[in-house]
Amino acid sequence: MAATQALAPSVTSRRSQRNRWKKQLPNYLFILPHVLIFAVFLVWPIISSLRISLYDWKIMLPPDQQKFTGAANFTALINDAVWWKALEVTIRFTIITMILNIGFSLMVAVALKQNFTGRDLFRTIFFAGSVLSVSAVAIIAARVWDPQRGILNYFLTDVFGLPRIQWLGTAQTVIPTLAITTVWWTFGFPMLAFLTALQNIPEPIYEAAKIDGAGQWQTFTRITLPLLTPTMLFVVSTQFIAHMQMFGQAYTLTGGGPGNESRTVWIYMFDTSWRFFRIGYGAAMAVVLAAIMIVVTRVWFAVFRNRFEY
Repeated sequence: MAATQALAPSVTSRRSQRNRWKKQLPNYLFILPHVLIFAVFLVWPIISSLRISLYDWKIMLPPDQQKFTGAANFTALINDAVWWKALEVTIRFTIITMILNIGFSLMVAVALKQNFTGRDLFRTIFFAGSVLSVSAVAIIAARVWDPQRGILNYFLTDVFGLPRIQWLGTAQTVIPTLAITTVWWTFGFPMLAFLTALQNIPEPIYEAAKIDGAGQWQTFTRITLPLLTPTMLFVVSTQFIAHMQMFGQAYTLTGGGPGNESRTVWIYMFDTSWRFFRIGYGAAMAVVLAAIMIVVTRVWFAVFRNRFEY
């Protein structure tokens, strides 16, 4: 009798646990496709890249015949002048693009929050560019920046009598030109994020500030910007990660030129891996670039951790 009474709570507990699993099973089944896709297309490539970066990987050899080199690919990066140039170009492009993109998208979001005729149409138009492919963007940008037949140089030379500018052909202008092109293409997403956050700010806060005599600039700097801090952190983080991986714009418009002035890390990684078939060396570049993005993002989160509640 005592043994039966002792086993009863255990049996009841197991039944209760099974019932909970049955109730939760549909939820797990719903997320199962995403978990599988996440594992196959993200987790496994990351693990494979880490592994390949430690080998002198030959694309025609099976994995068990690859030559293990340890950290040789990473130490080779230290003395690679082209790598440091590509990293410099990538960081410079990222900083310029982030400043322009975040500032412009926030300005447009503030304007589109106002109530005026045709507001929804303008929201659609401004966001529409974000859905274009990089090849379509390159075709449009080439028509604008072409030094001989480009729209911009037509107005500069034929209308205003100014000299032609090699927008994509000089070291001084190629990165700002690519940054402006990228801003035109991608600002729709951060604009939408800022617009959503602005619409979630309660109107009574602005009304109270207006009653207290606060001007538009004071309202924006003392109320709007502080309340946008969580969204700002999200936008800055996603924009940083995206622009550090810039590839298509430069590859289609300049091919990394002139010289190496627009050769980003991704272009150098692509050429190294698939033109010269140094797969292990290219994987090492990918690992280092990923580590830089992780560290910078974590520092950014640490700086803003105490400014808002997650």
